[in-house]
Amino acid sequence: MNQKKPLWTCPKCGTKFVRRNMWHSCGPWTVEKFLEGKGERAKQLFNSFVKLVQQCGPFKFAPSKTEIALMVRVRFAQVKRVSDRGMTCSFWLKHRIQSPRFTRVEKIPPNNWIYTLCVTTPEQLDSEVLRWVCMAYKVGQQMPQEKTK
Repeated sequence: MNQKKPLWTCPKCGTKFVRRNMWHSCGPWTVEKFLEGKGERAKQLFNSFVKLVQQCGPFKFAPSKTEIALMVRVRFAQVKRVSDRGMTCSFWLKHRIQSPRFTRVEKIPPNNWIYTLCVTTPEQLDSEVLRWVCMAYKVGQQMPQEKTK
């Protein structure tokens, strides 16, 4: 069985990372602060995304000043912006997939792909998005992935 190294914990803020001394913004960031001042529709979009991710398995929030990351062993998805007009979220895969739904696709060599989509209604968080996020969840667990379209 392949044993994973323990995560390194920042002594200042308690954030966990795969490698020691990884850059991050230490601070008193919380999901509540991220959602502070947001409208009910924005909070509904955020909560709908959280409920979708919960279908993949348990995770922890890793908030920062500008986003809320979701992590298992590592961060695999983020909510970057949320307002009553919509939400920008992204997830990390180790292979390329195609969809016109992505507003941005970024390749980080050698085989990392960040997919960004904008969601304006909870109904857009459908079974297709669930499938992608559950694949990303496996990346978050640092498990091998199946390649699917």
